[in-house]
Amino acid sequence: MTKEEKISQLNKVFSPFSPVEEKNLFQGRIQQLEKIVDTINEEGQHCILYGERGVGKTSLSNIMMKSFTAIHAVKVTCNREDTFFTLWRQSLKAIQFSTNNKGIGFKPQDSHSIINLWQQFSDRETLNPSDIVDFFKKISHIKIMFIFDEFDNVHDDKTRKEFADLIKSLSDNIKNVTVILVGIAENIESLIGDHQSLERCLRQVKMPRMSEKELSDIIRKGIVELNIAMDKSIEKRIIDFASGFPHYVHLLCKYGILELIENGRNEFSESYLKIAIRKGIDNTGEQLKTSFRKAIHTANSSTKWKNLIFSCANAKLDEFNSFSISNAVKEYNKLTGKKVDGSGIIYNLNKLVTDDRGAIFVKIGKGATVRYYFRNPMMRPFVKLKMNSEEIL
Repeated sequence: MTKEEKISQLNKVFSPFSPVEEKNLFQGRIQQLEKIVDTINEEGQHCILYGERGVGKTSLSNIMMKSFTAIHAVKVTCNREDTFFTLWRQSLKAIQFSTNNKGIGFKPQDSHSIINLWQQFSDRETLNPSDIVDFFKKISHIKIMFIFDEFDNVHDDKTRKEFADLIKSLSDNIKNVTVILVGIAENIESLIGDHQSLERCLRQVKMPRMSEKELSDIIRKGIVELNIAMDKSIEKRIIDFASGFPHYVHLLCKYGILELIENGRNEFSESYLKIAIRKGIDNTGEQLKTSFRKAIHTANSSTKWKNLIFSCANAKLDEFNSFSISNAVKEYNKLTGKKVDGSGIIYNLNKLVTDDRGAIFVKIGKGATVRYYFRNPMMRPFVKLKMNSEEIL
């Protein structure tokens, strides 16, 4: 391959800034995909796919679009202005059929036209769940899957309630339609509200952070595709930096291998990892950079804020991805060589919960049960990269 061809292939294999589109480049998430397949195959079942930002929900949605051949699959990306009406208008417009119209006269010629499902509602300015249900009753011979991605962007309570009512009614009356809601959330209530009546018909599929094996699979599949050699120790460090987020695996691999291609090399060594870390930081979103700068800002050369944040990024996490004060203290003392206890860092730790210090942490619990977690989960791997970049300068 030429250098240009290699770079083009690299951009397909490692894509930190766009979801994975091709099934052969998608790795991991087998358990979640199997649950969704089971949902689609079970009449009256619908699905909600939820989890933290950056864990691969949209990539999985894209793969779902290409995983079923005997079903019409439609994916709509929600925005803040969307309503029940606008979302279903987009969805139904996306399903098109061709029709043959018989000609008339002495020399009739058949004509060919394209229609979409929205034409049934083209004169409508409002829609409610019963309108959608009644319509699907008329086309019960067509199996359709609707994916509403980034459903967390829908802030209108009325729209969320209408979707909940629709899913319940579809489950009771329609067997050929599956609705899948996808969004950033800690639980389904924050996506669609507290609707206990949906428990029977709405399958909950949580997307956790990726396991080390899943992250390793992304790396191994990619470097084989690109004919790149990588020592296990480099792979392990990339996985540690990523902290369960595939975005950072894609980010580091992309910029490290891009440098390899530019230099005509094929071994991803320590020196190329250093380059990948620096370029990865440079190409991180401005929101993370701004929050980090605000958190560590000081009028003098003190490193106390930076040291505390670095320590928290390395602190052991529990099953809810939060850390205790004692674990933060342990890492802080290891980093600084000091011997402080909880009282030595808790004031500053609480300051990092406030807007004045970037609000990068969220505090939960009281007394002995107090724990903290990164408000934006993508901040933790970014902080790890920053910490390492300062070590290698």
